[in-house]
This record gives sequence, C-alpha cells and structure tokens, in this order.
Amino acid sequence: MRRRRISNADAELLSVRAARFEDVADILRLVEEAIEARCHDHYDAVQRRAVFLGYAANMFVDVLGPFETFTGELGGALAAVAQLDPAHGGLRALFVGGAFQGQGIGRAILDHVEARARTLGCGQLGGAMSLNAVPFYTRAGYRPVDGPERLLTAGVRVPVVRMVKPLR
Repeated sequence: MRRRRISNADAELLSVRAARFEDVADILRLVEEAIEARCHDHYDAVQRRAVFLGYAANMFVDVLGPFETFTGELGGALAAVAQLDPAHGGLRALFVGGAFQGQGIGRAILDHVEARARTLGCGQLGGAMSLNAVPFYTRAGYRPVDGPERLLTAGVRVPVVRMVKPLR
C-alpha cells in the first residue's frame, strides 16, 4: 500500500466516533494491515498471525460488548481504531492503518481515549503493549509496570510490555 503523507494539522482533523457493528470487517482489515506493517522486527509470522486471530475472534462481540471501541477517520477513510475497557482502565487495542502510520494519527486517537477514560473516572490507563509500540507509549507518558511478559493468544506466546499512565 502506498503511504500517504499527512501533516500534524491533518491528524488534528481526525474524526473519532463510536464503532458500529457494520465497521467490524473494515476494522479487522485495518488491524491485520497494521500488524503486518509494523511488527516484523519484533514478532515472527506465527506471532503476528496469532495476534490478529486474537482480535478477529473477539472483535464482533467486543464492538457491541462492555468495551468502548472508537474509529478514527480521515477524509472518509478508516485510519485508526482504539478500544477502551472503562471498568478496568484498560487500553485494549490501538491500531493505525499502514498508510497513516507515523503521521500523528495514533497520538490523536490515544488522546481521545485518554480523555474519555478521564470523563469516566479512570485514574489511570494501561495495557499490554506490543514491543514495537513501547517507544510510542513511552513518548505519550506511559511507563512499564513490570518486566516483559508473554501473552497467550490463539495458542501462541507473544511478548508484550505492560504499561500504565496516570490520568489525574
């Protein structure tokens, strides 16, 4: 996919809304594309596929379930997706489409999720971050809470770093 350069001002024009059931197929395509675009240096093909399958197995339910799933669109195109578990202050997912990576879109949707978490009274936000995303979250104020660990997803162990950010 050809990468389209956008400016930080464009990232500020990101339109964020609650995901709808009919968005799920597009969300899953974006998740798969994002994993393949950014995770090669940290995960092998089996691990990347397992991470995708973990999301694919649950996304239809998660969009309608207790989590808040947000889509970020730019110029009518799906650019990002993020998911908040408000009951536990959890960032369950944040993916940026390959054509939009490195352009401020991730930070824009993360800012939206953090603001929503604050509104809901979450004192912190955290999650199991992929190894390739640790620098992104570190720049956004997240800090590791434990050493690296391995999550079991689709029967495959995938290394992650648990990170958290105080929101108050």
